[in-house]
Amino acid sequence: MKRRRFGDYELVRRIGQDGPFYLFCARHEKLDRFVTLKILPDRQRSLDAEVVFRRELEAADRLDHPAIVRVYETGVWNGKPYLAQAFVPGERLAERLARGAIPPRLAWNWGQQLADALQHAHERQVFHGALRPEVVWLSHEGDVRVSGFGNPVLFENLELDAALTWAGYLAPEQAGGRGAVGRATDVYGLGALLFAMVTGGPPFQGATLSETCRLIRNHPAIHPSRLHPGLSAEVDRVCLQCLRKEPSRRYGTDRPMARLLADLRSSEPGRISPESPWIRWLRRHFQWLRASILILLFGVIPAGFDQMRHRACWAVLLDPGATLSLHERANLHFKQQWSDRPGSREFQAAVELGRTRLGQVERVPVQWQRPANEWDAVANLARILGAASVGLNESARQALADAQASGYQPRTEIEQKLWRECLSTVMGKSDR
Repeated sequence: MKRRRFGDYELVRRIGQDGPFYLFCARHEKLDRFVTLKILPDRQRSLDAEVVFRRELEAADRLDHPAIVRVYETGVWNGKPYLAQAFVPGERLAERLARGAIPPRLAWNWGQQLADALQHAHERQVFHGALRPEVVWLSHEGDVRVSGFGNPVLFENLELDAALTWAGYLAPEQAGGRGAVGRATDVYGLGALLFAMVTGGPPFQGATLSETCRLIRNHPAIHPSRLHPGLSAEVDRVCLQCLRKEPSRRYGTDRPMARLLADLRSSEPGRISPESPWIRWLRRHFQWLRASILILLFGVIPAGFDQMRHRACWAVLLDPGATLSLHERANLHFKQQWSDRPGSREFQAAVELGRTRLGQVERVPVQWQRPANEWDAVANLARILGAASVGLNESARQALADAQASGYQPRTEIEQKLWRECLSTVMGKSDR
């Protein structure tokens, strides 16, 4: 079978696609070496592609690391721009993820290699800004390499490529949020790759590009262990630290990739042991089996363990004398519930009260707002307690007076407990 020619190259086979670019395994006939050719078939966008390829070549010339794919040359043949980079025998991370999640220890090992490569780039003032599974290459030897430096993704350019399949890996500052693309963007991108490797998919995925960007900007990432039970708490901690919305809170501003690399080396990702089909079936249907046993034993199902935990967490938040660790656990419970149901006024009010118990309150004057329901009233009372806790006693006292003047009467048990605490706390402080 006669192979196609492309300039000085002989096209061996097509590897795949990265956005609008076709990827080919090719052989340079004069140098007798295999390369990966990135070709743009659309001639109407050839000038843009030439600039993109030139920036990638310039960035690669400043880098020399075993986990960074080397770029040989760029050019134009028959009106089609191309870029030739070192060929990596194996597959891309995108193809590997299509088969499911990666064992945690292997994912952590690859994450360390990527972090080391990105740290090398950052030390030379080169940022990637477009990390995604399509630019991560997995060799047959088990090594990982990254390509595509020099062309960060910017929000204003997203509309030009509406067919993005990797939008879920964008950082908030690239999805319409504030902030420049830089070191922290790569920390987020690597965190998104780690999340995908241990769970099988990106941290955010909407039905459309705009929906995905909205989720990235406004919603917290879910704990990886909730999607893939068996992962250690360290996986949750490292991934969620990388995926923070504020760039400065990911791993700081001073050498954040070095800090992330140190965390990857010292943390334990956990390991999911191989399971027999019978054990896997039992684990998958455990909740149903537990409910069935309860029905057989007692005839009726109680409110359920989740509901019991829910009530217990409310009891903890309503007790100002509970220990800090109990308040932290109750607050974490409601934060997780709120992330799953962001429209819930109950969970929002619980998180508001949780911040007050943990002392995470900003020094901002409080005003009474006429409540539409029980949870609006609870949120109002939580803010009054928060204002009192940071010394804004007069503001808290005035808010209570406004509540009384508006005719507010606590109706539910939760409202009554918080109302009594507000009267005791605020009026007691104002008397002093």
